[in-house]
Amino acid sequence: MHALVVYFSKFGNTRQVAEAIGEGLEQELSVRLIPADELTVDDLEGVELAVMGAPTHKMNLPEAVRPVFDGLPKRVLDGVAVAAFDTSYKMSWWLNQFTAAKRLTRKLRRLGGRQVVRPEISHVVGREGPLDEGELDRARGWSQRILTHFTGAGA
Repeated sequence: MHALVVYFSKFGNTRQVAEAIGEGLEQELSVRLIPADELTVDDLEGVELAVMGAPTHKMNLPEAVRPVFDGLPKRVLDGVAVAAFDTSYKMSWWLNQFTAAKRLTRKLRRLGGRQVVRPEISHVVGREGPLDEGELDRARGWSQRILTHFTGAGA
C-alpha cells in the first residue's frame, strides 16, 4: 500500500514533523514525502493514504499552500484515506478551531478524501520554533493512530 506525506515548511518544523509521520507510517506502508510546491496530479496516482501538513499562519493556511489545491482536479482523492496536521504555537482552545490542519482537512475532503483521524497540531516554541520537546514522538504516535484507523477502515 502506498502513502504520500505532503508538507509545506517555512522554518523546517513542519518538515521535521512530516518526516516523523513518514517514519511511523513506513512500518506498514510504502511512503513518499514531497514538498507541497512540488506536488503534481501524477504524485497522487496509486496513493491509498494522503497526509498533508502546513504551519498555521495568521490562523489560516499559508498563502504558499493555497495554489496547491487550485491545480488539482475535482475528486482527485476519491476514496483515498486522508489526514492533516499543522505546526503552531499553543493557542487557547477557542483559537484551535482556526488551524491549518482543520482547513487542510476540509480541502482534502472536498477533493474526495475520506478522513481517517482528527487533525493534529504539533506545537512550536514561539512563532518560528523550534518544536516543543516531545513533539516528534507525538507525531510518530499520531502516525500509529492513522495506521490503526486506515487499516481498520478496510483500506
